[in-house]
Amino acid sequence: MQIFNKKSRQLALCVAIAFSTFGCSQLTAIKAPSPSPVMITASSIDTAQLRPLTLTDVMQFREIKGRSLSQNQQWLIYHAEPDYGDSTGYVRHLLSEQTFTIANADRGQLNQNGHFALFRQQAPLLAREQAKEDKAAREALAHDVLLLNTQTGVQTLFSQIDKFAFSGDGQFAFLLSRKKESKDKTQLLQVLDLATLSLTALGQVMDFVVAPEGDLLAFVSVVSTEPSTEPNETAASAKVKDASVNHNSTPAMNASKNVTEQQQVTLYAAASKNSQVFAAANAEQIQHLVFSEDGQQLVFLAGAKAEKNQETAQQLWYWSVQDATAKPLVINQAGWILSAGEAPRFSEDGQRIFLGLRPEPIVPAAPLAAPQSAAELFATERLLADRKLQVWHGQDDRINSQQKAEYQASLKRTAPAVFWLAEQRLVVLSTDIEDRLYRCEHSEAALISNGRPYFKQLTWQGRLHDIWHVNLKTGQRQQVFAANPSFERAHLSPSGRFVLYQQQGQLWLFDSSNGQRQQLAADVKVAWVDEMHDRPEPAPSYGIAGWLADESAVLVYDRFAIWQLGLDGNSRNLTPDSREQALQLRRVVTDDTALALDPQLPLLLRGFNEDNKTTGFYQLDLAANSLTTLVSGEKRYDFVEALSELTPVTNSADVTAAQQPKPYYLFTEQSFRQFPDLWLANSDFSQRKQLTEVNPQQAQFIWGDSHLIDWYTAEGTRLQGIVLTPDGYDATKRYPVLVYYYEQFSDRLYNFNQMKVNHRPNFPFYLGQDYVVFLPDIRFREGAPGPSATESLLPGIDRLIELGIADPKAIGLHGHSWSGYQTAFVVTETDRFAAAVAGAPVSNMTSAYSGIRWQTGLARQFQYETGQSRIGPSMFENLTPYIDNSPIFFADRINTPLVIQFGDKDGAVPWEQGIELYLAMRRLNKDVVMLHYEGEDHHLARFANKLDYSIKMLEFFNHYLKGEPAPAWWQQGQPYRPNN
Repeated sequence: MQIFNKKSRQLALCVAIAFSTFGCSQLTAIKAPSPSPVMITASSIDTAQLRPLTLTDVMQFREIKGRSLSQNQQWLIYHAEPDYGDSTGYVRHLLSEQTFTIANADRGQLNQNGHFALFRQQAPLLAREQAKEDKAAREALAHDVLLLNTQTGVQTLFSQIDKFAFSGDGQFAFLLSRKKESKDKTQLLQVLDLATLSLTALGQVMDFVVAPEGDLLAFVSVVSTEPSTEPNETAASAKVKDASVNHNSTPAMNASKNVTEQQQVTLYAAASKNSQVFAAANAEQIQHLVFSEDGQQLVFLAGAKAEKNQETAQQLWYWSVQDATAKPLVINQAGWILSAGEAPRFSEDGQRIFLGLRPEPIVPAAPLAAPQSAAELFATERLLADRKLQVWHGQDDRINSQQKAEYQASLKRTAPAVFWLAEQRLVVLSTDIEDRLYRCEHSEAALISNGRPYFKQLTWQGRLHDIWHVNLKTGQRQQVFAANPSFERAHLSPSGRFVLYQQQGQLWLFDSSNGQRQQLAADVKVAWVDEMHDRPEPAPSYGIAGWLADESAVLVYDRFAIWQLGLDGNSRNLTPDSREQALQLRRVVTDDTALALDPQLPLLLRGFNEDNKTTGFYQLDLAANSLTTLVSGEKRYDFVEALSELTPVTNSADVTAAQQPKPYYLFTEQSFRQFPDLWLANSDFSQRKQLTEVNPQQAQFIWGDSHLIDWYTAEGTRLQGIVLTPDGYDATKRYPVLVYYYEQFSDRLYNFNQMKVNHRPNFPFYLGQDYVVFLPDIRFREGAPGPSATESLLPGIDRLIELGIADPKAIGLHGHSWSGYQTAFVVTETDRFAAAVAGAPVSNMTSAYSGIRWQTGLARQFQYETGQSRIGPSMFENLTPYIDNSPIFFADRINTPLVIQFGDKDGAVPWEQGIELYLAMRRLNKDVVMLHYEGEDHHLARFANKLDYSIKMLEFFNHYLKGEPAPAWWQQGQPYRPNN
């Protein structure tokens, strides 16, 4: 491990790099290879009819949100959402050009066959802004639902609707009206017959849920009960009054009549209009109504209403189509209660219900009454009851701030259990509420994660956990591994017998039938963990593609290839040429319900070339062991969804799985210039069709091209980076350059830039301002994150100058969070940058080391010892690297004008880190301004603040990189003023 001392940081770099003046890294100079030849030629785009983007233009670019398909996969629904403005809803038939456009619409839903669509349609943003300060005007704003008939194009509007859904069979829609008053407990629920467009009121309800299949609906309503005067009448059969009668009654009225409010569930069949009422005994509150996947079963929880932060025991009620009514299931476990913290969940086959249990709650002490005498007035117990104290104990499992951040979540932590319906039997899977059951559809076994033994060391070591194999029928548990990083999961075989996992760089197989472990592929000389991992922690595994159905083998990834590892010890590389081609191949999950891979069916793969950043889709034939390129090129391709319903499965017994009709695929295609619209392709991608075009206005603007360059550091490490040049780029001219970076940005060569106004510079916006943008990779050495940034950046800058792109006197540096830290450090080592912006930077590792990430409550120590900061030893084991990597201790060397940006509610980096750097530079009479955004977190959220910061960034860089006048806020600041 290289440790930098103060003396070494004051030396010149051992190998001189043109124009560079940064601290020496104690590295031995070696002759670096020559970078790859590259020629960035003049742009062929005629910009005469194009204009540069404004920030107003940026905020009106749209993204695809809320995408879904009809059940028959014939129709697509989505909405296009701008960064600021009104969304537009779309419905598109996949196999034709038929498209419907709905203004001011979002949250779209399709019925089963796509013949109807529902959208929320709210008032335009302008109207909402105009009504912002007027409550009456806000309440009067449109909050409607629009029904579209895709067969006729007819649109029908329903006013003031809060929630809506189609029935599972697609024949009905359910509309929940908005509350008339915010204090109202219930809302009017109506059913809409799509054939006749007739509405039927079902009454005032608390909530509703729709069965995935069929026409069933379940809803919760409030009823009033009166104590029975009949000796044999139970609470469950108390008189039920019509909910609508008592909807507007006041607590005082109810109290005067000795009436209590209860809740009940109604099951409603929309086609027949028949209903069943399930009146659960003592059901002050009913929660978590859940249908099975086929809509033939329903469960819900009923219990007494809990006080704030208190727990009450729940009763599980169950109904099926074979039952005349709902009945309570027996969930008894000594010392435990059924908890509402975990919603019940059916297995997909409907045979099991997964539940959550919690220890029986401790009854809180009653609050002390007002003092009745002088003795009670001065009683110590009464006075102490009003204290506000938190105790931070050195042996706490979780530090107090983490306990606080997780408090509400902790009230919902449950120990998993499963109820087998056929046997009417509860199987307790855990007696620890820290156990996390991994959801799966295995019928025999499941995996449980638990990090309790390692809670204390989370503070400095990061998250660790144990994995347990649990038998779902008996509850028997067996430990699979211990003390693995929490990012390492385990992979259950189709039958649930075997578990594959990685630990300490090796692959292991656990056999639950005998509790034995064996190493897999011990003779295969490849790394199963990240070869490029540079943090002082165990490297993460590359993962697996899946198990074969017969459990004879499992498909596992190395850096590039897919390997078939047999349980008999035989191994083979299924993609042997991928490493030589630098082609990383990964399976695309086309069916997320399948527990295993059919070796007779080809696998769809996505490929990424680490060297040239191209991507593509490939097909791997397991039987023939052959790889076919489907589509590949200088684009980024991403899988969205497989459409098997467009080509219905043949039920003939004579047709093999391999002979079944091939699916269609939804995917996206993008580049720096091309927005990732949705595309449809057949199974071999020979026929591709673009389905969406949500940003046609892009053709009006100056955009640019992305280019890949490489360079070498002084120690001979090859790095890559992206150069973005504007339309109309003149290869004979040198440009001002904005450098933005984090860790590895070159993999984004073919990414479309997210068009938002936020804490990052918008790249096409800057290209339109006649900048070149540079996105370099950074490689880190343990113990030296700051110098590593300098060593990576400056040779890259030299390469830009060498290529004739950059004006050496007009280069700006911008980073946020981790790269905000790097920016603050780099300017202590070099004067190469004309100006720099550091967003939310750590400036003093010695104070940040024992700081708190207030959003999560976690201590920051692990970030330095094992995480992103990559120091390694604790500050108490070796203080030197904490000092040597802290900009604050070398602020006297900063000659670069610096803007620091922080929100004072930053939950990731304490904003005092910005104050420390600001005060140091102020004391040293350096050029510095800190932009302090009140009430903001790590990333700016308030749109006005995002816009303000974006404007100030451009003004700042324009002044120092293009010679424009200095903005007033930089020249003379701004006096404090309260912001209400």
